[in-house]
Formats: sequence, structure tokens, C-alpha cells
Amino acid sequence: MSVPRELFKVDRESKLPLYDQIERNLRELILSGTLKVGQPLPSEWDLAQLYGVSRLTVRKALDELVRQHWLSKRPGVGTFVTKPAVTSIAPGKLSFTEQMLAIGRRPSSQLVRKGVVSVSPEISNALLLTSQDPVFCLTRIRLADDIPILLESAYLSLARFPDLESAESLAEGSLYRFLFETYNINVARIEQTLKPVQLTEEQASHLQTEAGSPSIHSEIAAYSSSGVPVEYSLSVSNGEYSEFYFSFEREDF
Repeated sequence: MSVPRELFKVDRESKLPLYDQIERNLRELILSGTLKVGQPLPSEWDLAQLYGVSRLTVRKALDELVRQHWLSKRPGVGTFVTKPAVTSIAPGKLSFTEQMLAIGRRPSSQLVRKGVVSVSPEISNALLLTSQDPVFCLTRIRLADDIPILLESAYLSLARFPDLESAESLAEGSLYRFLFETYNINVARIEQTLKPVQLTEEQASHLQTEAGSPSIHSEIAAYSSSGVPVEYSLSVSNGEYSEFYFSFEREDF
């Protein structure tokens, strides 16, 4: 094995589950170039010995990396390092930036436009505003490793968040982090609705793909820990380079 054994490591004192730590460790080895594209991984049995865990724990980590396209399995041959071409988006996760960092992708944003806008009754109602209340809109292209993934418009109340128009840092990074650091507002819950659509010419131009391409339209209402509406956002995805991932667990038996 060309990779030093000590690089396959987990922290027994960490609160993160072992399978999660193994997933992150293997992803870091791929990102650093220690594990190269096309290179075979040690077998599940060998990885279990290297990490000091069960094969089931290793398999859970590998299956997640396969789902995220960091690895590929060839039946009867082995598991190999690949280069992800698709970005996984997990509905229900609060921040695009945090999602991308969690799966080892580099998030960034490009500003399309920002400013006070006239909004539909649907948006005003979602933010618990009247039709006369000023609403700020931030439209950005969200990228993962410089690939356009989402075209997103976020709507916020200027009464609740004054001075948004002059905030230069809004174009980059996490909006939720900005709201917390600037206004001490923490997004604690979101409600998300998804539906299939086809991209318009303008949307496709921003996402660098073809008009009419299949996409997922996402509608998000975000709330503070006290239940106050923080943000209402609408986005469309680049279907060529993104996928939506759902995981459910039954709690009542």
C-alpha cells in the first residue's frame, strides 16, 4: 500500500460517529492528492483493520462516498477513487455553504443583483409583511468548485434587517452566517418545497447550461429559533451537475 498507514485515522474522543470520521478522512486524502483518481482503495477488511473498526462501519462510509461520487465500486474488482462531477444537495440542511464544505466541495457565490424590490403577496405573506413593507432581494449564483449549481434569490425584510443594501460582504459566503454575525439572528428551522421545472433562457444563461434543461425549483422559508420568518428564497438547480439527496429514518414503531 503506497499510502502510509498512519494517515488512515479517526479520533476516538470525537463526538462524530466513526463512519462519519472515516468518510471525512478518506475525502481529505483524495482532496490532498494522497489518494489519486483511479487508484484502488484497500479492501473493506484492510480498512477496518487500519481504522480499528468493523467492516460494517467502513462500508457505511464507503457507500456514502460512492453516493457523493468520490468513489466508485466495480463488482469483483474493488473500490476506486473518482473525481466528483455531481454535487449533492441535501434538502433540510440549513446552509448551502456548510453543505458544500461538509462534502469537500469549495463553495463560492457570484452576485447577480441586489436591492429593494416589489414582491408577490406570496413572498410578503411568507415574511409576515404587508404589501407596503420594503423587501430586500439578493440574487446569486451558488457554485461548487467553480461549477454553477444554483441560481438563488433570497428575500428579507428591511425592517428586520436594516442596512442590507450597503453590506458589501453579502455577495460572498453564507447569508445565514452573515445574519448571525451582524444581527445576532440564528436560522433554526426551514421549510422546503421542491418541484421539477425546465430552465428559462435567463436561468440557463446564469447556470451555463441549455434553456429547457431539467431542473429542480426550490422554495425555502427560514425561521429563527423564536419562530420569526427570517428569509424566503427561490432557487433553480443545474440538473447536469447537481442532485438532491434525501435520507429518512422512522422513529415510531
